[in-house]
Amino acid sequence: MKIDAGHDFGTRECPGCAMQVEANHNRCPVCGYEFPQPGTLQKSTRWGALVLLIIFVVVLLRLL
Repeated sequence: MKIDAGHDFGTRECPGCAMQVEANHNRCPVCGYEFPQPGTLQKSTRWGALVLLIIFVVVLLRLL
C-alpha cells in the first residue's frame, strides 16, 4: 500500500529478506513481511517521557 506515490520517502531494509523496500510500503513485495504500524509504542513512549519529565520537575522544585 502506498501512501503518496509522488513523494520520495526513501527506503528501508526488510528484516525478512534484506531487500530495500520503499519506506511508504507496509509490506515487502519480495517476501511479504509486514512492517509494524507505528503508533502504539510511540504514543506510550511519549507519555512515559512526559510523566518522567513532570516527576523530575516536581522533585527539582522541592529541592529548591
